[in-house]
Amino acid sequence: MIRYTFIILIFLSFKIYAQKNEFNELISLFATPKKEIPLILAKTYFDFQPTERANKLLTGQIIVQTDTYLIVSTHLECNAKRNCVQSSITSFSNTGERIGTIAFERTITDCSFDDSRKSVYVSKELLVFKEVREKLDCQGDGSQIGVKMWLEFQPIREEGTFAKPYTDRKSLERENYIFSHRVFTEEELKEKTEEELAIIKNEIFAAHGYMFKKEMWQDYFESKSWYTPSDQDATEKLTPIEKKNIELIVSLKKHEDNN
Repeated sequence: MIRYTFIILIFLSFKIYAQKNEFNELISLFATPKKEIPLILAKTYFDFQPTERANKLLTGQIIVQTDTYLIVSTHLECNAKRNCVQSSITSFSNTGERIGTIAFERTITDCSFDDSRKSVYVSKELLVFKEVREKLDCQGDGSQIGVKMWLEFQPIREEGTFAKPYTDRKSLERENYIFSHRVFTEEELKEKTEEELAIIKNEIFAAHGYMFKKEMWQDYFESKSWYTPSDQDATEKLTPIEKKNIELIVSLKKHEDNN
């Protein structure tokens, strides 16, 4: 019995070792963007099946890498006359177990529309995408006759799973919108100047319609198309993320309270 148990343990150890080597082989391919992934690896790790529309899967890049997981992007180039490139991102544990897959970037264009999704912010906690839908004059000169734009926020949990995404149109025009959507650390802000920190802090309040007392901030935010002053106290409107970022900025003591 002991002998058989020992043999099974050796077999399992060998299998795990082989799987780790195979996964390392896969990840090494991402050193070269748009490199064709061997079909056996594409099937095993991405459930890829060749079709007439897309017969090969290409490497993108390593998007995020932590001590427990990594996220890579893969590309599909459509076999069609129109411009069509779509990509996905997949998270894996560091031993090669797949955690999850979601859409990444895309560009799909023909004479009647232009559909794009571009990554505009990447961190281990959050991905942000800019979505643009353009309607084009297919019967005329191809000019734009309508457009819709928004930002999509994709939170990432500590274990590498993808949480439910959400959208926001107002953030499109804000310079420091990201401070309303993820918590920053002191290390990330230590190179910011006093002026930059003041702008970030006050922009968070401005996004909730805060009516500034100081003329310099009134003038600054009234020049922004997204700013609509409406409240003398916007504290209750702040989200938990915004409150933490404001607390951090205040704790750095790099600027006076200039509200």
